Amino acid sequence: MQISGEKILAVIEAQDYYQEALTVADGQAIELDQLFQKVDEHLMDAQLMSISLAVNGGVSEGGTTLTLESNVINLPLRYQNQLKKLVYVEEDYDVNLYMYIENMDVSQSHLKIAKVSSITAYSDDLEGGQAKISQWFDEQLAHIVEVQKQVAAEEVAEKEAENKKA
Repeated sequence: MQISGEKILAVIEAQDYYQEALTVADGQAIELDQLFQKVDEHLMDAQLMSISLAVNGGVSEGGTTLTLESNVINLPLRYQNQLKKLVYVEEDYDVNLYMYIENMDVSQSHLKIAKVSSITAYSDDLEGGQAKISQWFDEQLAHIVEVQKQVAAEEVAEKEAENKKA
């Protein structure tokens, strides 16, 4: 699937792409099936899409946000200014599927991005693409848990050191 630079810039400017935000309640298992279902529904639409899954309130509330987006560059569609600088009107672009994870503990920028594949390749092998997404999200969530454990252990050690001084 291809799209012209002119059309991409118009879509970005008008924010004229399919957007949906799903949520997972605290303590509830993260079911990616709902996310995959929405992606599959809108994958071959003539417009771009951004479908996110907010876990524990999402990144804005200290939780995690998992997002699947179709785009031509590996930046979230909401990054209008950066995308406008990177997309050229006269060029045609392949549309790809990207996965994002946002959490305070995922990276210094609180955002990690990876390419799943082109939209065409993903639609040709839905099962393989979904497996890749699941594995990547699992790895990122495991990393977040490790970082949080490490931070908690450091806080306990600091408190113990302070108690010994007192």
